[in-house]
Amino acid sequence: MNAVLWIIQIILAIKLLTVSYTHGLRQSQATMQDAIRKMGQFSPALLYGIAACTFIGALGLLLPGVLETAAWITPMTAALTAIMLLFSILFHIRCREKPNIFVSVVLFAFAAFVAYGRWVLFSL
Repeated sequence: MNAVLWIIQIILAIKLLTVSYTHGLRQSQATMQDAIRKMGQFSPALLYGIAACTFIGALGLLLPGVLETAAWITPMTAALTAIMLLFSILFHIRCREKPNIFVSVVLFAFAAFVAYGRWVLFSL
């Protein structure tokens, strides 16, 4: 089970890093410009905040296990990531972005599974 959790953590961290890159550094892309238009005037600042949170989330999923320190950070990060992804799902539903809804639901399931697995299964 530990190997499965690590694989899911790595997949989730990679996706969070790509989200951080696209939301923070690639706001000039056409798809991001469409989202910015839908979100309004505060969207660039919000996207930078999302980029920072997802980058920290990716680090929080991997570094504690790699460095073998502060193991409590990983399940907490996974739970906070799951909450963030719930808001992402609501946003994508509001904007009618069906492919992004599906991706957010899958990532939410991954984050919730990691939080549950690291808190409950490995704390026994």
